[in-house]
Amino acid sequence: MSAELEVLQDAVARLEGAGIAYMLTGSVALSYYAEPRMTRDVDLVVELADRDPKSITALFRPDYYVSEADVGRAITSRTMFNVLHLGKVVKLDFIVRKDTDYRRREFERRARVQLPGFEAWIVSREDLILSKLAWAKESGSELQMRDVGALLATGADEAYLRACAGELSVGALLADALNGRHDA
Repeated sequence: MSAELEVLQDAVARLEGAGIAYMLTGSVALSYYAEPRMTRDVDLVVELADRDPKSITALFRPDYYVSEADVGRAITSRTMFNVLHLGKVVKLDFIVRKDTDYRRREFERRARVQLPGFEAWIVSREDLILSKLAWAKESGSELQMRDVGALLATGADEAYLRACAGELSVGALLADALNGRHDA
């Protein structure tokens, strides 16, 4: 098992043991649904609205570096904080779930999947596509659009994608991605 998967398995066990709801997203989710891609970190969306930063920090210490101040800021502003496994030097990005209708619905649609050696919660394929479109819109990243193409090539619920694209203001990008896929 790779260092990233070992650290992910440990982090998932800690989150589940503490009763913290989460889901994998980003390149780990992409690798599950479509194609493996090298990554610099592991992305997890977490529900931490009523959590104390001190308890989150204690959950990962002493095996990980985690800043209580960063955790507190991320919970308050619903952004992200990093956790670094000290022995394996693997970084986890914890993205605090935003409190919007779409992000609540996305979290409800997550699925329990089998990964090598353990089970974990993962974002749905469609919601990963929508998130990658939102990241592409914000960053102009061609890599995100390639990921969207790879995900669409494996099949997706286009009606759901179209219904939610407007909420994230990515309707035009979705149409381009769908047209590109159909032209291939």
